[in-house]
Amino acid sequence: MSETDELTFGDDREPWLRPWIRAHQRTAATVMVAVLLVAALGGGGWYLHRRSLLPSPPPVGALPVVDGFTVTLCTEGTQGCPEGTAERVLALVRRIPEAVAPTLVPADEVERRWAQRVIIDEGLAKPREASWIPQIEAGLRGPADYDAVRRGLAGEPGILLMPRLPSFWQGKADLSVVMCARRQQYPACQAAATEAQRDAVVARLRELEGVAEVFLQDKPFGLRLSRLYQSDVPLTIDAVSEMLYVRFDDPARARAVGQEMLRMPGVGWSQLIK
Repeated sequence: MSETDELTFGDDREPWLRPWIRAHQRTAATVMVAVLLVAALGGGGWYLHRRSLLPSPPPVGALPVVDGFTVTLCTEGTQGCPEGTAERVLALVRRIPEAVAPTLVPADEVERRWAQRVIIDEGLAKPREASWIPQIEAGLRGPADYDAVRRGLAGEPGILLMPRLPSFWQGKADLSVVMCARRQQYPACQAAATEAQRDAVVARLRELEGVAEVFLQDKPFGLRLSRLYQSDVPLTIDAVSEMLYVRFDDPARARAVGQEMLRMPGVGWSQLIK
């Protein structure tokens, strides 16, 4: 065979370059598929990582219903509420048939309960002694009986009446972290918390050992709950804080974590769920 025959591409002969091209096309396609797969896995991994840093919505559950009420006594200087005595108010509540087992809670017990739940920075001022006021607590025969209690105490001086509801978060979380809101004056708050500050708190919580879940109670849901607890108080969404609720593998970790969160920008205070 001559050099001319070796270099001539006849109709019935396959040139030496074509098999090379086909082989390398297959290799290139394999490489491209591998690159795309790695990119997809990498993108998916980043997406899952990003999702893992976001808080979860509140768990599904029925909203709480009124199972009792609290009467806080007005003190000297309370605007629009004349001062009353514990004995007189307790006697008023006892005359209401729908009120079950009215009990006087002394001011020092009110303070003790507050200290058990609320976590504040030790460097911040605690509430004034005047804020510890005796309360009267009572149950109800049924949720609809709260209206009868309101009617029975209407116009009576010296009292601030509030419904008592079980916490929506009872049994669902162990700690709440309250973000600063626009119209709330927590000592640690200089301005309303930003979304970036909230996300930083979520990311830090998810890094901590023993944190099982982080939920976000956004402002609309918080306003809905607040209106259940404070139906007589006009509330706007600007007065409601975003709140993060944390569930732990070991609830005993909640107080230490709540204390740590106080050092993060945008956090007003934290509270144990009891």
